[in-house]
This record gives sequence, C-alpha cells and structure tokens, in this order.
Amino acid sequence: MRKIKVILCSLLSLCILACPLASSFAVSGAEDINSLENQLDELTKQSEKYQKTLDDTQNDINEKEAYSEALVGKIDVLSKKINATNTSINKLNNTIADKQKQIDKGNKDIDVQVDALCERLKAIYKAGSASDLEIVLGAKDLSDFIDKVNLVKTVANIDRELIDDINDKLTVVNTQKKELEADKTELDEEKDSLQADLENLNSTLDENKELLQDLYSKSESAKSKLDDVSGKISAQEQEIRAYWEADAKAKAAASSTGQVDVTERITRREQRQKQSSSSGSSDSHSSQSSQSTQPAREDDDEEESVTPSGGGFVWPCPGIYNLTAVFGEDRTTYAHGAIDIGCPMNSTVVAAENGTVAYTCTYCTHNWGKSGSCGCGGGFGNYVWMNHGNGKETIYGHLTTVLVSPGQYVTKGTVIGYSGTTGYSTGPHLHFECRY
Repeated sequence: MRKIKVILCSLLSLCILACPLASSFAVSGAEDINSLENQLDELTKQSEKYQKTLDDTQNDINEKEAYSEALVGKIDVLSKKINATNTSINKLNNTIADKQKQIDKGNKDIDVQVDALCERLKAIYKAGSASDLEIVLGAKDLSDFIDKVNLVKTVANIDRELIDDINDKLTVVNTQKKELEADKTELDEEKDSLQADLENLNSTLDENKELLQDLYSKSESAKSKLDDVSGKISAQEQEIRAYWEADAKAKAAASSTGQVDVTERITRREQRQKQSSSSGSSDSHSSQSSQSTQPAREDDDEEESVTPSGGGFVWPCPGIYNLTAVFGEDRTTYAHGAIDIGCPMNSTVVAAENGTVAYTCTYCTHNWGKSGSCGCGGGFGNYVWMNHGNGKETIYGHLTTVLVSPGQYVTKGTVIGYSGTTGYSTGPHLHFECRY
C-alpha cells in the first residue's frame, strides 16, 4: 500500500507539472484564437445580413413577378377589347359607306327633281306672266274651262309635292349625316381611351420589368456575397478546429512526457528500495531473508494494480491524465465543481462506476472551441448523467458522441461516449463531475 501511495503521489505531481505546460500553450495562443473567433463572429453577422438581404429581395421579386403577371393579364384583356372595338369600327365603316351611297343617290334624285322644276319654271316664264285667272277666262267653252282649271291645280300640286319631297330627303340626309358624325366621334373616343389604357399598361409593365431586373441583380449579388462569406466561415471554422486539435495534441504530448518521467522516477525509487533491502539482509539466516523478500513481492503485486478495486471509481478517460482544470478552481463568479481532463478529440470516455443513465444530451453540433456558450445542454453540450445509487452521480460533459441512452444500465469501464468540445468549451476536454 505504501508503494501505491508513492505512485499516486507521483501521478499527482506529474499532473501538477503538466498543467502549466498545457496552460502556457493555451495562453500563448489565446490572442490568436480570440482573434479567429472574433472574425468568425463578424463573418457570421455578415452572413446573417446577406441572408436577410437575399430573403427580402426574394420577397420583392415574388411580389413584382406576381404584379407583372397581373399586368400581362390586364393587357391581354385590353387587347381583346381593342380587337372587339376594331371589329365594331369595321362594321361602322361599312355602315358609313352604305349611308354615303344613300346620300349620293339622294343627291342625284334631288338634282333630277330640281332640273325638272327648273324646266317647268322656264316653260312658264316663256309662256308669259299670265295669271291663273287669265288662263281660265281664255277657255273656249265650258269643257275647255274645266280642263284649264284642273291643269292649273295639277301643276300646282306637282310643284308642291316636288318641293316637299326635296325637303324631306334633305332632312333625312342631314339626320343620317349627324348620326354618322356622332357614331364616328364615339368610336374615336373609345379607340383613344383603349389606346391610352394600353400604353399605360405597357409602360407600367416595362417599369416593372426594370425593377425586376434590378432585383435579380441584387439577388445575385447577395447570393455571391453569401457564398463568399460562407466559404470564409467554413475556412475559419476549420482553422479554429485545427487550433484546438493542435492544442489537444500538445496537451496529450505533455501528458505522455509526464507519464514517462513518472515511470522513470518510480523505477529509480524501486531500485533504491531493492538495494536498501539487499544491503540490510543477513546471509546466515535464510528464513529471515525469505521473510524480508515476501513482503516485497506483495508490494510488487500491489504496484501492478494501480486501478482502484471493484468497490471504487475508475478513471473516466483511460490512459489520459492531463488535468487542465482542478476541482474548486476559481472561475471569478463561481468555483469549478469538477475536473477537466485535457484529451484529443474523440478520446474514449468510460463509466466511472456501475449505474443507470439518468439523462443525456445529444443534439449539440457546435463541436469546436468557443469563447461563449452555444446554449446546448446547459453549457455541457453533449453529456451523459449517471446515477450510481446512494445519492452518488457523475456527469461527463462536452462529448462529441454519446453511446448510451436514459434508463440504460451501464457497468463500470463501459465506453459511454467520445470526448469533444461541444457546449461552453474553449477546447477539447472531458468535464468529469461527481455529485453526492
């Protein structure tokens, strides 16, 4: 038991020596990693800005495209109206042509009747200025008298009818002319109105097309900038991951070197103890010699088994003993209630004791070092929370992968996950916490 205590003390001394080495690495790179993370935050803000611009532009494009479709629909309706109006115009033109023919014929009839009237007036003029009374009194007998009276009446009636007929035809022609002029005026107004509406719609459609072209250009620009920033974010995340992987390797190397130093120290200590036992033994008493060597073998057996017995906890990160934070460490606003074991990404994590898995968190994808909490798992990121009975509990935080689920019974030493840097973690390590 004495030698086990010596080994454990040596391991503790190694951890104390190794921690400053790992810490010095972190301190030297703190400024660089802070700069990288600040740049990543800035790139993320730019990405969000460009994404918002892209979303807003797409909304505007959708609105303008819908408006353009509506305009095209209106233009189509208006074009159909114009076609219908053109049909009406053609019909009216045909009607106007027919009426013009009627007017021309009426004018010819009037000319014929006027010519006939003129001929009669000319004949009367040549016959002299005899009055109707003179014509009647000049009759030879009663029969001739009656004939002359009827002749005078007939000529008068014919002249009156001819004049009335001419006036009627002139009235009809004037009425038709006014109707044609009214129809033409109405048709011209309708045509002008439709043409104006069509020009306005085409002008609005052209303006909307220009706006759409501007929006398309703006959208393409936003997409290009977003792709560029996304590429930069990806590169930045890779650089940050590379930093933490290098940090983990450095810590692992420091831990490995410390283990070699401990082994050498233990070996030298055992050699000195064996030399001391050999020099103090007596050659003449073999029984005493056997008694003195028997405890030494027992001590050797105890040295070979540094893992606690079945009744105690086992180390949760096999083969890795690099402590980057100790229990009770001052964190300014709180004391650290666990130990942090610095280990490379995806290092094996085992259950420290038999127990039942109480809770797990498996949804955190923010598996890189960060200066603030991503909010996942209450800061633990992906974690396993185990209940060992009698009020004893253990928590394994910041895991990359969780292999167990709530309600599952796990035996001591069973692999329950792999280490990482999810949650509120500045770099790869295992947060191991015991609660009682």
